[in-house]
Amino acid sequence: MEAYYKEITDKIQKIAYKLLDEGKVDKIIGFGKGEFTDEVTPVFIVNKENVDKLLFSEKATPFLAKYLLNYKDEKVAITAKPCETRAINSYLSENLLQRENLIIIGINGCRGIEGNTACKECDVRNPVISDYTVGEELSDEEVSSMITNVYEDLENMNPEERNEYFQNEFERCTRCYACREACPVCYCEECFTDSNQPFWLDSSTQLKDTFTFHLMRSIHMAGRCINCGACEMACPENIDVRALSAKMYRAGEEIFDYKPGMDPEQKTLLAEYDVNDQEKGFLD
Repeated sequence: MEAYYKEITDKIQKIAYKLLDEGKVDKIIGFGKGEFTDEVTPVFIVNKENVDKLLFSEKATPFLAKYLLNYKDEKVAITAKPCETRAINSYLSENLLQRENLIIIGINGCRGIEGNTACKECDVRNPVISDYTVGEELSDEEVSSMITNVYEDLENMNPEERNEYFQNEFERCTRCYACREACPVCYCEECFTDSNQPFWLDSSTQLKDTFTFHLMRSIHMAGRCINCGACEMACPENIDVRALSAKMYRAGEEIFDYKPGMDPEQKTLLAEYDVNDQEKGFLD
């Protein structure tokens, strides 16, 4: 596996050098080794002489896509895991980015990221949008063989058991909002938690407020969450933050045959409506 990641790393560096050398981008957003530790961190490369800082491995836990929103007016290249290419498609579908300013180096055949349970149930292991790819694609059959149902036990609980499970989880929440900040598709200019007109919930860490925050956030993420696990990886209390949004993700797929971020022209699940819809809505 070490040789596999070295090959990917070498290809990323060569592509990055070429892009900077030819002046096609102003900046490369990628993964690199921490300054003082072996931890993999985001790196921002502007000089071709520094492309050797770029790498990719199973420890590439950061989610880079959200950084693109800070560089909307620059020509930027990004190393993107398959889940992040779905986030990028979401940005493009909502006109948050201009495609001509963006070069995507997609990771083919992602084997998953260490410690991220979302990777165990991921069924999109190749980039859905890219300009360059590194690594070997995985076939549908290979991807299917890698999938496990992480939440089977939770799904089999009765409502009372599930409620107890989530109460035990969210009573540890400190409302640090790391889950919100890490999420690549949580990008409202004003979060409902920060709003005072209207006022949605208290800013306390009492269970009634922490539970409400996570419930409301999961509903807001319906049709938007790409089930990447960024929220879970960011939580300092090791709370099963992803369980609620993953449920909404599965519901969208099961009920509406909808999978977020698969195409830049794709509208989010709740962004469209039909005045001739036969089902009753809340206005009826």
